[in-house]
Amino acid sequence: MPPLEPDRVRELLLDWCRADREDAEDAAAAIEGAPADLLEQRYRTIAEDMGGRKWLQWPQPPPAHPLLGLYPVLAAVPLMLEYHRERGVGEDLSRLVMEDVGEKLRLNRRMYGRAGLDTDGWFTAHVRGTIYQLGRLQFCIEGAETRPVIGLHIRGEGGPLSFEAVRDSVERALGFFPAAFPELFGDRDAITFTCTSWLLDPQLRDWLPERSNILKFASLFDLVGPESHPGTNGHDDVRRFVFARTPRTPDSELPADNTLQRSILAGIKAGVEWRVPLGGLALARLGLPLGSRACGSSSPDRADTSAPRCGGSWPGTTSCAWCATGPARTTRSDGTPTAARSTPPSWTASTSW
Repeated sequence: MPPLEPDRVRELLLDWCRADREDAEDAAAAIEGAPADLLEQRYRTIAEDMGGRKWLQWPQPPPAHPLLGLYPVLAAVPLMLEYHRERGVGEDLSRLVMEDVGEKLRLNRRMYGRAGLDTDGWFTAHVRGTIYQLGRLQFCIEGAETRPVIGLHIRGEGGPLSFEAVRDSVERALGFFPAAFPELFGDRDAITFTCTSWLLDPQLRDWLPERSNILKFASLFDLVGPESHPGTNGHDDVRRFVFARTPRTPDSELPADNTLQRSILAGIKAGVEWRVPLGGLALARLGLPLGSRACGSSSPDRADTSAPRCGGSWPGTTSCAWCATGPARTTRSDGTPTAARSTPPSWTASTSW
C-alpha cells in the first residue's frame, strides 16, 4: 500500500469525504498503529480488481482497529481517479461518490460512540469504479458478467426522496452508463435497474401515511423472488438506517425522535418482522419509457407501460426526508385496521432517514 501519512488521511477525509473534524482527527491519529500487513492485504484486493463488480467481502476489522478498512480505501483514491479518467468521469463525480465515506463515519459514531467504519468493504465499490452517485441516488454495476444490471442505493444524507429527485437521478443514469460503459450498457433500451432494500417492504404500507415518499418510491418497483432477499436482514437494516443503532439494541432503547422512527418502532412492537425485498424498477412509472423492462422480464415487450402509480408527482415535504406531511394511516391497503400504535396524529418531526 502506498505510504499514507496522518496529514494525508486528514486532508482526504475533510476535503474529499466531507467527514466531520472529529472523525478526521481520530482517523489521522490511529493510522500509525494500524497493522501494516492487514492494510497491505486489503489494498491489494482493490488494486487487483479495478472495475470489479459490487464490493469486496473483507473480514471485520479487529476490535482494536475499527478504522482499519478506511486506510486502504483512502490509499486507493489515485487508482479510482485514474480509472475514472479512462472512462471519461469528471473529478466532480469522483469527489461526490467519496462523500459517502464521511456519512458512514458519522453513522458509526452515532452507533458506537467512537470513530469506525464497520462496512468498510462497501467502499471497495467506490474506489474500484463500480458505483456512482448521480443526483439523489447511487448506482452500482451489479449482476453477472454477461448480463449486468444497475443496482440503486439510497444515501441517508441525500435529501428528500421525492419523485422529481428519483426521476432526475435515473434519467442521468440512463445517459451516464452507456457513455462511460458502452461495452456493458451500449443498448440503452435494455438497461435493467434493481433495488434491494427495506424501503421496498410492502408491510410499510400498514405503518406509513399514504403520502409517504417511501411508499411512492416503492411503488416504482415490481418485487421479484422471496419476501426477503437471500443474505439480507431486515431486523439489522432498520436498526442501522432508521435508528442508527446496532443489531443487538433492545427495542426499549430504540429512539422515537421522528415520525419514521415512531412508525417503524410501532411495527416492531406489534410483532412485524421487517423484510428486505428485491425489486425491479419500472421506468415507465417515472415517465422514462426507454429501458423500462422491470427485473425478471425476459424481453422489452413485457415492459410495464401503465401510468405512474404515484400519479406523476409526489408531494413535497418539509417535515421528513422520507415522509410527506399527512395523517398517520389507520387502515391497511385492504381496508382492515392496523395494529395498535403510538404514533401521533400528525407527521411533523424532522429526520435525514
